[in-house]
Amino acid sequence: MTLSVRAMRYVQAALKYGSITHAAEAAHVTPSAIAAALDKAEAAFGVALVTRARAKGIFPTAAGRDIGRRIDDLLDRYDMLLTDVSDLQSSLSGNLAIGYNAPIAPAFLPELAAQMLAAYPGVAFTFTEGDNDSIQQGLLDGQFDMILFVEELPNPQIETRSLIYAPTYCLCPANHALAAYGAVTVSQIVSEPLILLDRPAARGYYLELLEQGGADLQIVATANSTEMVRSLVASKIGISLLNMKPRDVPTYSGSNIRCLPITDSISGVTLSLGFASGPKRRLIQMFAESCAAFCEGPSGADLILPKA
Repeated sequence: MTLSVRAMRYVQAALKYGSITHAAEAAHVTPSAIAAALDKAEAAFGVALVTRARAKGIFPTAAGRDIGRRIDDLLDRYDMLLTDVSDLQSSLSGNLAIGYNAPIAPAFLPELAAQMLAAYPGVAFTFTEGDNDSIQQGLLDGQFDMILFVEELPNPQIETRSLIYAPTYCLCPANHALAAYGAVTVSQIVSEPLILLDRPAARGYYLELLEQGGADLQIVATANSTEMVRSLVASKIGISLLNMKPRDVPTYSGSNIRCLPITDSISGVTLSLGFASGPKRRLIQMFAESCAAFCEGPSGADLILPKA
């Protein structure tokens, strides 16, 4: 038989006041609730905790005094736990562990982290990159406080907050023939050698979009990092598809590239924050608000290419 915290508090009151009636008054319950808690505690522990004398109250037995001290200690530690958790909930200090599957994350997460560190020196950050599946599992396993990921099929165990919708765009060298156009079509894209971003959350919908062009695909290279794709495009071996973009940053190879909207495609991804369900620490809430404010503002708009 188990004993609830409430029942232990009733037993504690009974042992303290030496009277079921007085304990009931102190606990704001009926005397029968106190008596029932005593009966349940004696059944759970297998010993008599009190002796009962009509009109004289109750008296703890030797076992009752010993168990009473242990109940006092347990309830004190339980109350301390509640206080510590409450402090953690409201505190703007401690570590914030963030998992991300957004190659664009380094374009803004460090800036937001720096702003929070300047205001709250007691904060520390742990950033971990992973694929869409691994960081979601990491959130559910308690490895992360929040994640930044591409939201696809909703997971009922993960609470999400959408940040920004990023339409798919075409990436080509700055001096490529397509760069002379303000926008391109899917058929123009599939007629060129292609470089494919080979990440779990990207490969499928990029191939689905390209197959709309009705032509055999000539994939000359694949890469699992956005920056490698950008540098491969800059090397002029092919063109590619991406969704988010750095803000006017040259490729690692130093060559220029162009981003072109796709006129006949509705393909795109939603960049979202993910949280474990339930109450959130104030630190998590504040950083989430910072992410949302950034993505809703002009700086966030610079990270995507709007539809033509």
